[in-house]
Amino acid sequence: MKSFSELTKAELYKYENASACCDAAELAGMLLLGSSISKNEIKFVTENTDVLGRFALLCRRLGFEAETVGETAAVRYNAVIRDTTRILMILNDFELIDPSTGIIRYRIAPAVSAEKCCRHALVRGAFMGGGTVIDPKKNYNLELITPYSGLSRDLSELLDREGFGFKTVKRKSKHVLYIKSSGMIQDFLSYIGAYKAQMELINIMIEKEIRNDFVRSINSESANLEKTIEASVRQIQAINVIEEKLGLDNLPEDLRTIAQLRLEHKSMSLSELGRHTEPPLGKSGVNRRLQKITELADRLSAGDGE
Repeated sequence: MKSFSELTKAELYKYENASACCDAAELAGMLLLGSSISKNEIKFVTENTDVLGRFALLCRRLGFEAETVGETAAVRYNAVIRDTTRILMILNDFELIDPSTGIIRYRIAPAVSAEKCCRHALVRGAFMGGGTVIDPKKNYNLELITPYSGLSRDLSELLDREGFGFKTVKRKSKHVLYIKSSGMIQDFLSYIGAYKAQMELINIMIEKEIRNDFVRSINSESANLEKTIEASVRQIQAINVIEEKLGLDNLPEDLRTIAQLRLEHKSMSLSELGRHTEPPLGKSGVNRRLQKITELADRLSAGDGE
């Protein structure tokens, strides 16, 4: 069974970009977070066949082929580009090579992310190449992972401009950008075009809210029940003290009535006891009478100690 993250990427595999520039921007995002790049070879690595298929599809749409192979022992898949002419075009088009030093650099080129639609596509590619989202039934957490500090900063700045407050943490040799807000993850999934995943998240959030409300209600009722039982025990103890030392028949009629009702109905709440009096009493009326009984019992007990 596919995980929530795998289902999200399976949905994005079928996403249709509006233009070739968005295809290019999405491919740039996948390259930056999922590839090892040199002047002789570009190797995109993934454990997800839908992600592999998406990478190959974007390459094809942009006019070239990537050789796809599987590493069965490690359950990983590679898409490899070895045509040095094509590699040089990719490096130049995505500004992945420093013109002064000739060194490969993993940075987001301003030209690639200039248009809003291309920013959406680039972030979608980044998620496909190096992102994951935990099953929201368990927890809320979405991450983008890269070993490159400069790329991490570029992504963080771009996402900040787009309204996402990703936080960054260093995890071993990796830079991890993450969000843990369910609402923010919902917005991010919509941003990258994973609308089915977004709706599934919303449904899970609603289900969790209902369940939590139910649990709170049960806990509240349990707490109230415990309080009712504890109060009833104290009241019965007080009535027994009065019965032993004074006799219930010597109580005023109003107190005698409520004392007898308490002895007969030990687990009833104050409101329920009040409905058994004639005329019926409210909760506060019952409480006042039981307080008088408790105070009288305390005085009788204190008198014994003197």
